[in-house]
Amino acid sequence: MKKMLLFAMLTVGVCAFAEGKAAKSALASVDKVVWAGVDYSQARFIGPGQFNNPADIFPGMIEAWNNLVLQERMSILAKDLHKPVVADIAGVMTINKSASASQIINAPGASDTIGDSHITPAGIAKAVRSYKLENKSGVAVVFIVDRLVKLDKKGEGAVYVVAFDIGTREVLSSERIVGTAVGIGFRNYWFRIIKDAEKGLGKIH
Repeated sequence: MKKMLLFAMLTVGVCAFAEGKAAKSALASVDKVVWAGVDYSQARFIGPGQFNNPADIFPGMIEAWNNLVLQERMSILAKDLHKPVVADIAGVMTINKSASASQIINAPGASDTIGDSHITPAGIAKAVRSYKLENKSGVAVVFIVDRLVKLDKKGEGAVYVVAFDIGTREVLSSERIVGTAVGIGFRNYWFRIIKDAEKGLGKIH
């Protein structure tokens, strides 16, 4: 019985090691990472009177936030991922055109807190399958914004940091990161959430 138990334990350990090694090889096997952009199509903008200029947000501010990543953060992405990063955001920007004022919640309910999430693994997988990318193979990273929340003086946001196989569209890694909004002006204030989400890049396999 002891021999059987030891064999089972060793088998589980070997399988776990193999799975961990395979997961790490997904990123290790590519010579670059594709940056697919920041997806706001499922985001909720939560807070009484906090998002009262929807004409400025959709699509102008969403485009501005994505452009800021290209202008200011690409070298940070490369450093955190330990790989060269190339931009391929046209597909996500097309998806972002569907974002609208209907995603603004001026009268928050019990489930409209930063601790909750309306985005499911199935929703993430569906989003990943919808992106039209110029790159046809390799690994891509996308930030899927869950929610921006300001119920009192503190602004917070949650973003799913998602890595996926471009060819198969398999989700390789998904990590929900919560950040704090800081900065002068609406654009910079909420862009801090994207900068905080970069903490999830180190958790990609």
